[in-house]
Amino acid sequence: MLQFVLRRESVELDEVAPILTTVRRADDAGGAADLARLVHGTAMATRRRQLRTTR
Repeated sequence: MLQFVLRRESVELDEVAPILTTVRRADDAGGAADLARLVHGTAMATRRRQLRTTR
């Protein structure tokens, strides 16, 4: 589901291992917020790396 949402928004991730190995309970609001921060940080890092290689 996460991949579908990210692709729909044209968000690319070049490293997914940290996200795939993170275990969160569905009823853990704090864990969900942590996961969102992890995805955001990974997406931002991917974007920075892409910009560096295209220059």
